Amino acid sequence: MQQWRNEQVNPWEDLFVRWLLLLPANEDELLTQTLEDIAMNQDPILQKAMNKWESMSQDSSFRQAYEAREKALMDEAAKFAHARNEGKKEGIEEGKIQLIRGMHKNGMPIEDIAKFTNLHLEEIESILQV
Repeated sequence: MQQWRNEQVNPWEDLFVRWLLLLPANEDELLTQTLEDIAMNQDPILQKAMNKWESMSQDSSFRQAYEAREKALMDEAAKFAHARNEGKKEGIEEGKIQLIRGMHKNGMPIEDIAKFTNLHLEEIESILQV
């Protein structure tokens, strides 16, 4: 859809692009209008599909199933984003632990390590004991 907005693809000329854009068309009024124009002027199969989609979206059970699927997809995306953020936090913590151990191994006093890492001496000592 972004490529269509950036005018990198043309649904008037590319049948494949037309069908790919049909799925997210309900999110963009201009795209919907463009596809309707194409359907009316040059693609009767697309017109048939759009008519079927329209009639299906009038059906409340279909609409509920569609909305439930959309919600499930958004929930899954949020879950992955949360997991990615948690992974980043864990990676940062692991990196900090390795840095502390490396500084200590190279002879840096614990007080200096605490100053550079903004951690308390007790935290540094706890990390070094593990």
